[in-house]
Amino acid sequence: MKVPNDRSGMMPPAGIVGLGSHVPSNVMTNEDWAGLVETSDEWITTKTGIKERRIADPDVCTSDLAVTASQQAIEEAGLSPDDIDMLILATSSPDVPLSSTAGITQHKLGCSNAVAFDINAVCAGWVHALDIGSRYAGTPDYSNVLVVGSEVYSRILNWKDRGTCVLFGDGAGAAVLTDVGEGSGILGSWMMSDGSGSDVIEIPAGGVRTPIPSGFDEGDQYFQMDGRAVWSFAIEAFPQAVRGVLKRIGRDLSEVDLIIPHQANLRIVEAGMENLGLPMDKTFTNLQRYGNTAGASVPIALREAVDDGLVNSGDLIVTAAFGGGLAWGANAFVWT
Repeated sequence: MKVPNDRSGMMPPAGIVGLGSHVPSNVMTNEDWAGLVETSDEWITTKTGIKERRIADPDVCTSDLAVTASQQAIEEAGLSPDDIDMLILATSSPDVPLSSTAGITQHKLGCSNAVAFDINAVCAGWVHALDIGSRYAGTPDYSNVLVVGSEVYSRILNWKDRGTCVLFGDGAGAAVLTDVGEGSGILGSWMMSDGSGSDVIEIPAGGVRTPIPSGFDEGDQYFQMDGRAVWSFAIEAFPQAVRGVLKRIGRDLSEVDLIIPHQANLRIVEAGMENLGLPMDKTFTNLQRYGNTAGASVPIALREAVDDGLVNSGDLIVTAAFGGGLAWGANAFVWT
């Protein structure tokens, strides 16, 4: 039976042929945070499921993590950097405001033949980038597309704000997309945004609205989040995105082999899976070890799920994420 595919035959069936991930070696535990802010291992674990996260060295940038993850993905795909035709980097913690971190990454990787650009959908960035990349991969001009999520959130957090600083970690994940033939690959995506919630997750200062030289309230240069609003949004957005993409490709929840969600908070994942009526063994989480790595969390988790033998050829996989913007979405693909 032909697999329903919202690509409608207009583009080659693109799929993931190489994966890579990288996290810094520096481990920061809940106990470490308890020594810096008023919190505890019990509180963090109970509320979020997080036990530890990775922190980049001071001289390591978002592009550096992206390069290591990308090198792994390119090698697994059996390609060289010169074979990459497009590089899409999802990040909300860029090396610099300008130029693009994708361009910096392209140069460090040696992808001299690739067009490179950033996208920013915060924690939902990589699932958006995967959708964009799938629309180009396998076409005559862009045969091989590298889709990267990379973040160094430890630099944009207020280390005195216990409501946010304990939640996040640094890391990167990457995937190479190319034509994989009919019957496998990315079947479709579903994306949504709600700009009325743009202030729920934001860094207030540093853009043209409040330039750094103009003066600002202390703390506005750091990541800020309305935790209650995020919870209410996420527990609905996650299952909505999963249902949305499955409806778009004509598949049922019962056909899904594994869901890889954004690794924000174990309680959000549990609530979303309950909403979907699915057991937790139909999902994969690694946030216990890495915390919330924002736009990098989904590809890092996908890499580990594959390594753990949880993803096999022919499996129907759904990746779903939600974050600032507000933005949320999901991709569905048959593993090659």
